[in-house]
Amino acid sequence: MDATVSKTGAIAFTGSEPDKPVELYFMASTTSKLVQLTDYNSEIGKMTLGKTETIRWENDGLKHCGIITYPVNYEKGKKYPLVLVIHGGPNAASVEQFARLPQIMANEGYFVFEPNYRGSDNLGAEYKVAILQDAGAGPGRDVMAGLEKLKATGMIDNNNIGVSGWSYGGFMTVWLAGHYGGWKVAVAGAAVTDFVDQYSLSGGNVNSAIRLGGPPYVGDNMQKYIDQSPITEAKNIKAPTLILANTGDPRVPVTQSYKLYHTLKDNGTITKFIGWPIPAHNATDPVTQMETSKAWLNWLNTYLK
Repeated sequence: MDATVSKTGAIAFTGSEPDKPVELYFMASTTSKLVQLTDYNSEIGKMTLGKTETIRWENDGLKHCGIITYPVNYEKGKKYPLVLVIHGGPNAASVEQFARLPQIMANEGYFVFEPNYRGSDNLGAEYKVAILQDAGAGPGRDVMAGLEKLKATGMIDNNNIGVSGWSYGGFMTVWLAGHYGGWKVAVAGAAVTDFVDQYSLSGGNVNSAIRLGGPPYVGDNMQKYIDQSPITEAKNIKAPTLILANTGDPRVPVTQSYKLYHTLKDNGTITKFIGWPIPAHNATDPVTQMETSKAWLNWLNTYLK
């Protein structure tokens, strides 16, 4: 939460709603009236947006939730293609707020599913640490259970489902595409594919060591890194896969995207790699942000329409 609290208890913070992008707000106290200070995104509020709601399910004894965005101009009784947009972190969460990329996809006629999975930070400490030494398998089952719950609604065209994500969402994309079939298309952005590279070349190597039970070069830990790296089973990926990355990414080294590209090419899977020569994990300028979203959406449209 982006907020500042004064010595007197006044609060300045940014907030959004599913149909309203982030603006700056002020409250003189926790009981006072909310005052909106900015209106930078008023034009978006005038657009037709997809309805957003929360879906809940259970798996492996854990309670999960995720966000569904309906296609713009949704018609009841009609089936629509579905795109999974999986959050990164993994210590983050998809909640009911304005989400630019899902709304762009909703305007293209897609249902968008943003699943939370064990490791997300919205359901308590136990849920958050349940990912330790279980980087992909457990979270993968969580996402697939949520997908089955959504498919059971009858609103989804089960033959047209895509999976996508950035950072740990890219990790989950490659993991799911390599361990589960049925995907029509995939987009892996800044994907963690090899935990050995992530430990050896990333600025976040301490996090990798904590999550996987220690450094890979100590004892028998290397096998844990291999087993929990999506690249190990990436040879099984059949869905046409777009790979996106920033070549100067300090958090997820681009080597991992290179490995994924060559794995897919060598095994005959349709793939394309797009890299931006910028030293950042996420696009920081509006031009690159626009290019990234456009490439993502064009790839989906090519294989889901």
